[in-house]
Amino acid sequence: MEKLEKASTKWWFFVILLTAQSVLLPIVSRNFDPKNIQQMVYTTLSHAPQGHLGRLNIFFQSLSLLMFVLLFVFKNKVRTLFNGYVALSYFAFAFIQNMAVTERYGFSIVTVNLVMFLLVAYVWIRETLKPENNYDFNNLRWKYTWMIVLALFAYLCPFTSQGTFDGNPLHFFYKNSVTAFCLTTPAFLTILTLNIPKINIVTYRITAIIGTIMGIYNMFNFLNPHTVYVGIMHIPLLTISLYCTILSYRLTSKQKQTESEHPLL
Repeated sequence: MEKLEKASTKWWFFVILLTAQSVLLPIVSRNFDPKNIQQMVYTTLSHAPQGHLGRLNIFFQSLSLLMFVLLFVFKNKVRTLFNGYVALSYFAFAFIQNMAVTERYGFSIVTVNLVMFLLVAYVWIRETLKPENNYDFNNLRWKYTWMIVLALFAYLCPFTSQGTFDGNPLHFFYKNSVTAFCLTTPAFLTILTLNIPKINIVTYRITAIIGTIMGIYNMFNFLNPHTVYVGIMHIPLLTISLYCTILSYRLTSKQKQTESEHPLL
């Protein structure tokens, strides 16, 4: 993790991430056309298993809510359990959101998303095995209220799949928000922010960077009048992820400054 932390502060780290967006093309078993990359991505994402879980949604929604309740009540006593849940979630997101079988393209994979999601899963797996996050919520301050509000908005997802507003909180259990990278990441990042500085900075930074990239992609939904609500639902991801990315570098800079002012004797 130390090597990854150093790498994430180098200019070439961002060059690799940016290059990956155009180099890691979708994989399809038939009808591949470089001119229709956008259509291949859209078709795969819209037919991925995550959107067709049916009756399983109530189980995943309930499990996610239980994990958050356990964390808030028992805090560090369930640290490993919560870290493991987040790691497993990102690992699952990578596959259930970015693979599909369609009539037009056969078996297809949105490769770049798969790789980025697995990178986030990796840093959370490392955090699970060697925990650094301290969930005592000692950084719970009023200035982070906006993050809590936006994270809850994304997590509860007050829209139907047709884009109409649905403010009934009980309908949360029948949605599929907790199996979506973009709707749960704001909540995970907010929790880490509320525990600064006792957090795994690498896990925090990598999650935030990938969240920012996904947030930027989804802002293009505002260009289509039929998907404006999708863009709205991704505002929490973009704003929180971008804020946490910047904050992660400020924390590293502050830590280096402290170490230089108080070197070990």
